[in-house]
Amino acid sequence: MKRAFKRQKALHIDPKARLAYSVSMGESAQKVIGYIRVSTDEQATEGISLDVQKDRIIHYCQQFGLNLLDIYQDEWTGKELGRPGLQAALTRMVQTDAMLMSVSLCRISRSVGDWSYLLATYFGRLAKFKFLAFDVAGVDAKTAAGETLIYFRAVMAQGEVSQTSERTLHAMRALKAKGVACGALPYGKEYCDRLDAEGRRIVVENPAKLATISRVRELHSQGKGIKTISDILVAEGRPPPKSAWSTEAVRRILTREGLYSRKHWDRTGAVRDQDQVMKRIAELRAMNLSYKEIGKRLTAEKLMPDVGSMWHHQTVKDRWESASTYNQDKAIELAVGFRRANYPLRKIAEELTVRGLTPKRGGTWHPNQVRELLLLAQIPGRAG
Repeated sequence: MKRAFKRQKALHIDPKARLAYSVSMGESAQKVIGYIRVSTDEQATEGISLDVQKDRIIHYCQQFGLNLLDIYQDEWTGKELGRPGLQAALTRMVQTDAMLMSVSLCRISRSVGDWSYLLATYFGRLAKFKFLAFDVAGVDAKTAAGETLIYFRAVMAQGEVSQTSERTLHAMRALKAKGVACGALPYGKEYCDRLDAEGRRIVVENPAKLATISRVRELHSQGKGIKTISDILVAEGRPPPKSAWSTEAVRRILTREGLYSRKHWDRTGAVRDQDQVMKRIAELRAMNLSYKEIGKRLTAEKLMPDVGSMWHHQTVKDRWESASTYNQDKAIELAVGFRRANYPLRKIAEELTVRGLTPKRGGTWHPNQVRELLLLAQIPGRAG
């Protein structure tokens, strides 16, 4: 069965958790991007919570004098490579020429196919980057013997996942054949305190929630959007699933009722030319769009990151910050040239942003900042 995971709020750890000494590291210190991952079951039963993994990576970097730039995280299954935290970590690793670090090989991936891709693209004999997993710390992925051992460990990890899934599937099939409800119940049904002959709690229908499902169907038939439906349910005091109503909760109900299906992006013809992608990011940034809005635009236009099938807020931000620079002399030179060509201040601001230049305080250029540049060059800047 495919497990449903909660949407995570952040891809990386709190900035306060970053190493305080990293700012004073010498240029020769090895840069490190940490990656931690956990699923709900593993956190509860195997003692490998995110905090434990984070502390181990920080202590290792402190002990060996490594420059830990950041730690990215996922609460996601290890069977998929398209995790937002991992994709952001790989992108940051490429941008900073750092080493990827994790507490174990299976934290990065439990799939042989994924490791084949990772070795061929990033870590193998013909690839540029390095990674360190504590459980294979002495293994050199740049050698044939090292690659073989990593593949062997990946096979074992994938086998463990497959066996667990197989046992769970058979057990749940047997229970469902007996009419037993398994796992979380859909909205509208719940477990009561009464037990059946096998000692399991009996499933009953909740009239108030069933009425809410009918209300959702009614609002949807009226052409109401998912966010609007969610707000109406809150205003009417309808019983929510779990703690509160959300657009995702409404979307799940509509999906079960056969009224909604998720959009699957068509990735045929996707462009992964990063020079072209960076140029488009600069253009959108010049339009003062947020990183989230830029990510949506890039994904819709099939301008893809190095790996993965869509952009995320943090990935766009990291890409822009790594490519853009503050160069006052260059900015003044360009501003003067554009002003002499009778460009208005707002247009000059857009042109500076498109060229990957940022103002001293970061972000994007505004007319007043352009006026300051022109004053430095002793050229009056009229409002434009």
